[in-house]
Amino acid sequence: MLTGLAPPAPMDPADIRALRDAFGRFATGVTVVTTCQADGTPRGFTANSFTSVSLDPPLLLVCIGKRALSCDTFAACDHFVVNILADDQKEISGLFASQSADKFEIADWHPNAQGMAVLDGALTSFSCAQHKLVDAGDHLILIGRVLDFETGEGQPLGYYKGAYFDVGVDRALTDAAASGGGTLGAVLECEDRLLLAEGPSGAITVPTAPASDNSVDGLIIGLGDRGLFPELTDLYAVYQITPTGTQRIIYHGTVQGEAPEGLRFFDLNALPLDRVEDEAERAMLRRYAQENRHGSFGIYHGTEVEGVVHTLAGHRTYRI
Repeated sequence: MLTGLAPPAPMDPADIRALRDAFGRFATGVTVVTTCQADGTPRGFTANSFTSVSLDPPLLLVCIGKRALSCDTFAACDHFVVNILADDQKEISGLFASQSADKFEIADWHPNAQGMAVLDGALTSFSCAQHKLVDAGDHLILIGRVLDFETGEGQPLGYYKGAYFDVGVDRALTDAAASGGGTLGAVLECEDRLLLAEGPSGAITVPTAPASDNSVDGLIIGLGDRGLFPELTDLYAVYQITPTGTQRIIYHGTVQGEAPEGLRFFDLNALPLDRVEDEAERAMLRRYAQENRHGSFGIYHGTEVEGVVHTLAGHRTYRI
């Protein structure tokens, strides 16, 4: 072991934000990694850090954050499955990125020869035996030896700069950005709390991008400059304000950090919806609280009065 080397100094928050942005400037695939506890209870989480390592022997790796609730389970497991998601499985990705206790009751899956969960509809699922576990900073690198695999048809789900690729409803976001109108905000969660902006009168609303940079990057940088680290996972609502013709675009995702002045965390199960003055936004936050209970989020598309919530299995009419 090398001696006499000083431990690395903690990184400045601004450097962390810059590095996070740099790491996000290449597209990745999205996977759900599954295993079982010693008592047979299935566990799983969503991961973007995945790659093949070797063909002979067949090895792959996936990274697990040490702060993940299932980290210890995966570190101790003998077998696991890496499920590469298709582009129609964004809700599955969101489900396994959540802390929902009902993930495996909601998702469709079947067991492999080792009893691990293989997700139905995945592009490819690799059944692995644990080959090696490597300590890597704030993550663990789990290297698996491929025992078997299943393949399906479809297009891959992609992830780039904090958001999923999308070819459907995301078109509305592109159109709105091109028109130069509308506002962009986000429903951001941290440990069953929502980050909301609180005005001097006590009125609350979702955090929004600054007028000087009304974009996803503007929202992320604006919050980052205030000591918050958001990660936007998907669109949550795209709707038109009919009196003005402008678009309202809302993402959802997670956030880390302490709330600065003008922002505050609220218990997701006790949101003060009576303090949300905008009726459409109030309905959106109410829907988020409901959908969060089972970890499956739809995307609302329409007007501030009525539209459609798009889901994995189709859509339903939703009246505000």
